[in-house]
Amino acid sequence: MSKNIERELVEQFKAGNEMAFELIFHRTKGKLKGFLLKVLPCGEDAESVLQEIYLKLWSNRKSIKANKNFETYFYAIARNMVVDVMRKRFNKQKYLEELYSQLKEGNKNPLDTLATVEYSELEKKIFELIGKLPEKRQVIFKLNRIDGLTYKEIAEKLNISENTVDSQMRKALAFLRNEMKHFLSLMLWIYLNN
Repeated sequence: MSKNIERELVEQFKAGNEMAFELIFHRTKGKLKGFLLKVLPCGEDAESVLQEIYLKLWSNRKSIKANKNFETYFYAIARNMVVDVMRKRFNKQKYLEELYSQLKEGNKNPLDTLATVEYSELEKKIFELIGKLPEKRQVIFKLNRIDGLTYKEIAEKLNISENTVDSQMRKALAFLRNEMKHFLSLMLWIYLNN
């Protein structure tokens, strides 16, 4: 495609023309998926990240500058999405390691057997418990422990006070610690009776 046609395609896309969006999608999808497969950590679903990139591109189409290189803008969105995925994965890993450490230090008897629980089983249980939190508490907890937002950032994002965020986080952590003690006691019992 010549530069003029490409510029016109981008202008039509900015105006909300779905056909122009489809053309851009088909022109860029293969190259972008190859990029994602190279840079995303193992286990990440490149297809879902790809969809998120195109959704973000569509929702931000009006902010595209006519005098800027569209491909540069497009790959900046993709790069930022990859960074976000990696940051979330890092925060999730860091959170699980912290929780593991806190639980191990908390109560020596049943928790010493934590080493016998497979990491994936522990992770599964933690996220199952997070799912049992009240909806508002769950959102606050995930924004802090998985997305890495500070209490202040969460308060601004959800339009609530920092004290509310702090209170909800304390309740969530108390619930998780208590439930994990029960889970680990059960795992110890299973381990000792095998």
